[in-house]
Amino acid sequence: MGTVHTLGAACSERDVLVTRPFCLTGETEAPFFIDWLTITQVHPGACLPTVDSGCVIGCDTDGALAWKTVKARKHEGSWETSLMVKCDGERVTVSGNAGRFGRQDNLFGYGLSECLRRLADVLAHYDLPPFTAGNRIEVSKQRGADVAYAWNGARISRIDLTGNYETGSAPAAHALLQYLGAQHAGRQTGRVLGAGETVDWGAGSKRQYWKAYIKHLEMKRHECARPELVEHCAERGIVRFEGTIRSNTLTDIGAAFLGDYERGFGMGQLIKLFNEHTQVLARPTRTTDDLDDLPRHLRATARDYLAGADLSRDLSRATFYRHRAALLPYGIDIAVRNVTPFQPRVQVINVQPAAVPAWYWQVAA
Repeated sequence: MGTVHTLGAACSERDVLVTRPFCLTGETEAPFFIDWLTITQVHPGACLPTVDSGCVIGCDTDGALAWKTVKARKHEGSWETSLMVKCDGERVTVSGNAGRFGRQDNLFGYGLSECLRRLADVLAHYDLPPFTAGNRIEVSKQRGADVAYAWNGARISRIDLTGNYETGSAPAAHALLQYLGAQHAGRQTGRVLGAGETVDWGAGSKRQYWKAYIKHLEMKRHECARPELVEHCAERGIVRFEGTIRSNTLTDIGAAFLGDYERGFGMGQLIKLFNEHTQVLARPTRTTDDLDDLPRHLRATARDYLAGADLSRDLSRATFYRHRAALLPYGIDIAVRNVTPFQPRVQVINVQPAAVPAWYWQVAA
């Protein structure tokens, strides 16, 4: 076990080799907590302990070494959690769900500064220094243009922002997901997954990926989920909204370096980005009726019929009789002309940030 390095502690000899600890600002206003974090820091000439699980090499046509890549080591914690850690002597990288690591659940999690403190404990296990902000350095200066800066400390290449929202009940959570499936988050169109319990935006994007899902259904798939937490999420209709922000976007908005967070700018940019995408949750409404329990392929036919359409003309003969037979058990006979227009109901879904139960941190690891 190496020396434990914590943010804000007095500098040790090892710390002097790298960069000073930093103090995160602006985090108390964040409407989210952190899940996944991929972060790297290079310590030129530091001769740090190597941490890996082997390496991958490439050779040129003459058999000479052309390149070498260190494979990360799996650092396991309790409750089947893990982080990937690697160091080639100068470059240190940790990747994984920092907020979940070592915990039975992460229904509610930690901010970025606490995640970094937790990662510092993991790095100390390998006698590696914590991630720090470093110093701001001027990278370019052109006549008539602003001076550009970067930081020589740690850099984030992926960060997952997560928030929980209450809808009031499990049926309301399902209704919200149906609404979200037809909405845009930013410039991306929603896509419904599974049996309607998940909606995502931007799948496959190298910049941002967002999703919303019904939390108690997701928790039921994990054997270690606490029953009281699953019940709480179902009763409150908890929907989780989370975004994966990757390197390109982090660089563009000025939130890639820990130094950006030291001066408060990086966190402000993440908050702005998160709020822009969660606007989709602002007072949603959903058109609903008593036909929602019908098989999906029959709903449009039933609604058209109840709205007064003559389906004998609108559907092919085979489809008409196939749908008539399927709808009869539900008390709907499309062969009998409907003359009473059907008016759908409008349901308003009240969505608000989920409060942390007073007992949560007493049972959470």
